[in-house]
Amino acid sequence: MEELRPEGVATEETKAEEATTKPRGPFEIVRPVRRPSTLDKTVGVLRTILPIAQKLLPLLDGQIGTVVSNLIGPQAAPRQFAQTMLPLQEGLAQLEKQHIELRAQVAGQGAALKQIDEQIEALRKLTEETAEEQRNLTDSVEKMRRRVNMVAIAGLVLLAAVVTLNVLLLIHIRRVVP
Repeated sequence: MEELRPEGVATEETKAEEATTKPRGPFEIVRPVRRPSTLDKTVGVLRTILPIAQKLLPLLDGQIGTVVSNLIGPQAAPRQFAQTMLPLQEGLAQLEKQHIELRAQVAGQGAALKQIDEQIEALRKLTEETAEEQRNLTDSVEKMRRRVNMVAIAGLVLLAAVVTLNVLLLIHIRRVVP
């Protein structure tokens, strides 16, 4: 039977209960204390003993070997084993599917990396060729600059010589023709 106790009344049971429960606030509702009945206690004990009793039942038939094997290595029923293994098998199948997909992705990425590597190598070769062409072009421009400078210097020397000859010729003509 459940009993209701007011908060102000202290008994031995309340003191023991207060030691194990949290302190109550001023607005909390007092709930009845429920003690397990004898039937509840008996069912609890039977639940703990039942698996052991199932293993010892063959002793009544005189099958000591079966009892020993039951106690040493408990074996699940094949149907129960299949039922417990079904989620694991489904999970394993899903993992295998994901593994295959991942492997395909890795293979695709590997092929893409090879293409990128080939493109980088081609770009490197093209860059080296372009750099070599630029060096050759720079050398050619430098040689052309030297030649143009030589021609310009020769032209200036010839121009100076022509001007000098014209001045000398003009002076000579003035002397000869009065």
